[in-house]
Amino acid sequence: MTTKCLAMAAIAASHFHRLRLVSIACIAAFLFAADASLASAEPAGKHEFEFINVADSTQGYTNFEPFPAINNKSAVVFVATRSDTGQGVFRSRDGKVTTIASGRDGLVGFDNAPVINRRGVVAFSAKTNSGSTAIFTDDGRSRTLIADSKINGLFGRGMGSPSINASGTVAFSAVLSVAGLPAGVSIFTGQGGDLNTVLSTSGSDFVSFLNVAINDAGKIVFSGARSDGSLGIFTLRKGLKTIVDTNAHPEFSGFGDPVINNGGTIADVAFLILDGLNDGLEIISGKAGAIIPRTDPDGPAFANAEHPSINNHGAVAFYAFPNLDPNEPTGIFLEVSGGNALIPVIRPGDALFGSTVSAVDLGRFALNDRFEAVFQYALTDGRTGIAIAAFHGKKEDDDQDE
Repeated sequence: MTTKCLAMAAIAASHFHRLRLVSIACIAAFLFAADASLASAEPAGKHEFEFINVADSTQGYTNFEPFPAINNKSAVVFVATRSDTGQGVFRSRDGKVTTIASGRDGLVGFDNAPVINRRGVVAFSAKTNSGSTAIFTDDGRSRTLIADSKINGLFGRGMGSPSINASGTVAFSAVLSVAGLPAGVSIFTGQGGDLNTVLSTSGSDFVSFLNVAINDAGKIVFSGARSDGSLGIFTLRKGLKTIVDTNAHPEFSGFGDPVINNGGTIADVAFLILDGLNDGLEIISGKAGAIIPRTDPDGPAFANAEHPSINNHGAVAFYAFPNLDPNEPTGIFLEVSGGNALIPVIRPGDALFGSTVSAVDLGRFALNDRFEAVFQYALTDGRTGIAIAAFHGKKEDDDQDE
């Protein structure tokens, strides 16, 4: 386990098999298999998706990272390696892919979860030639430094993946550095210049945080561990609010990295304690005191899932994968009803772009208000890439606040 993972060990229970902690660096192997038993969880009716290729390995790209992001104009940002630039951050907009940042800029080791706001501004994390870890924003014309581990006194391997809202405010969690060693953890926001400390383990009863997300109103959501041993999901804006915690819900043993939409509704993965064991999970959404499951407790059991995405209509998308049993449900799923009627989007064994899917993955900021989900894929013919799944079961709708 890396130092970064150890810094978050208060939250990282053993069932977080593929959860990315802080900078999302703890990655286990892909385990994929098709599962016909999930059909019983599907809502009635036929659901159609249009699949649009964004970039793939026939275009000079390799090593696509698993968490591309999308905005409400269908612009996509992803991390990959390209033959002429090395590893970099790339933005696809209106059918054209441009390089946002690469090794040519003196940056290396890009984090696998860049984000993009509705104006097309990208936030990403990378290591610099000076050995620091830094977070930047870039609109394709100019770049702004948000945080630098050496400048801001942060532990480089403990800097979280960024989130960005419409105004360009970036929120992230980071481990503080004392004489080069990890110390407490804080949640920061910034737009360039001085960082704003939103919450810190110093002076509070929190002992650790996972990755955070921020909405257009500036409300921040995060999961954290408190000194009484409880874990929970919380929001911050004009005061701290508990959305759900293990004190009130002892059936939960922990939470993943949450997301929040502009209406203040959160979504996350909650791990379950069944018969005294960490066994299974629920995808949940809602607000304080009104958390609902988005997966069917009586349906097929999900062994593992990535942190979900949520749009401003309250739809939720997530990626599920097996633990050890290949018959456990796997693939990308969408829930649009506000309940737990899951719609399979794409799974290993499905046809895609003239071949067959062998692997897929989906990140926290992958679902937009047009019901388009961006995902990473691998095909049995050796191709890999980034694609958009456009759901035609709902009326396509532009962002309400654009």
